[in-house]
Amino acid sequence: MSRMLSATLLALSLFALSSAAIADCALPAGPIIPDGNVASEDELVSAQKAMKMYQESLLDYRACLDEQSLALDPEAETTEEERVAILALFNSSVEAEERVANEFNQAVRAYKARQPQ
Repeated sequence: MSRMLSATLLALSLFALSSAAIADCALPAGPIIPDGNVASEDELVSAQKAMKMYQESLLDYRACLDEQSLALDPEAETTEEERVAILALFNSSVEAEERVANEFNQAVRAYKARQPQ
């Protein structure tokens, strides 16, 4: 099991214990990145637009997580666990963004490699 998946599952488990309204924070789905070995320029341009929308949605998601963290009751017994869970979800979203960006960059490199010089 990957570290990111383990951290995400731990975060979700911990957060299931909390009463915070995490349901208000929806992790956006990542865009579909075409295979640069066969994709057209138009497909890559569309993927680039989808990437930008995804990144904007991730900013909103992370802002929501920050709001949830700030709204935690410091007197509650589970506050520290909730903060850890929120941080794990935040970090997981950063890792997902990096993974999708790398996939897109690889597709662009593959597309460019096919182009005549």
